[in-house]
Amino acid sequence: MKRPVIGLTTDYNDEKQDRYLSTMSYAAAIEKAGGLPVLLPYAIDQTLIPQYVDLLDGICFSGGDDMNPVRYGEEWHPKVRRMDPRREAFEFALIAEVEKRRMPALGVCFGSQLMNVYRGGSLTQFLPEHARESAIEHRRIPDQEPTRHPVKVDTSTQLGKVLGASEISVNTYHKQGVNKLGKGLRIVATAPDGVIESFEDPTLPLFAAVQWHPERLFEEREHLAPFKLLVEKSKND
Repeated sequence: MKRPVIGLTTDYNDEKQDRYLSTMSYAAAIEKAGGLPVLLPYAIDQTLIPQYVDLLDGICFSGGDDMNPVRYGEEWHPKVRRMDPRREAFEFALIAEVEKRRMPALGVCFGSQLMNVYRGGSLTQFLPEHARESAIEHRRIPDQEPTRHPVKVDTSTQLGKVLGASEISVNTYHKQGVNKLGKGLRIVATAPDGVIESFEDPTLPLFAAVQWHPERLFEEREHLAPFKLLVEKSKND
């Protein structure tokens, strides 16, 4: 049986932004989940996007730097790390085409923020300065082991069902997060301090996102599960 083709958005090298970059674990997670990963370039003529999407059965929007906050009515915070505007423009055009076709989509980290803002939501630009009860650290601290914390999962949701438990342990590498949830989105998981860690649109075959990085933990069943769900929803019967 042919594997579903899963498009995977790419990032860039930090210095010259002249090379595409994709952490190998994204493709490895998609492959282990039963999909065929294909990397998507972003510095292209956007009129070609429909042809790229023609090649795909599903898509994973990967992690990256910070989008321009003008998209949700704010100015740049001094501690953001600005994204290559070519990637940002490409991904907003790409997600519009993907949603129009009701193509199964999974967002990871920046991918989740993209999905939320695309739906009219907003972001907290710098979580360490965002007052909230029992605040925890969501960033990766240099020279320390990657931070992990629990999240509470709504197991009645599509993604929550495959995560398989009402609480799981996730890794965390982000300084931004969902502020206002976008139109039509439903919360799937939250951190102990109330930060939204996952959401979905229950009206689509799959339009789901996680703020953590399951591709870096895909050897653990619950973190391979989002990729398996993406692949399963991307199968052409």
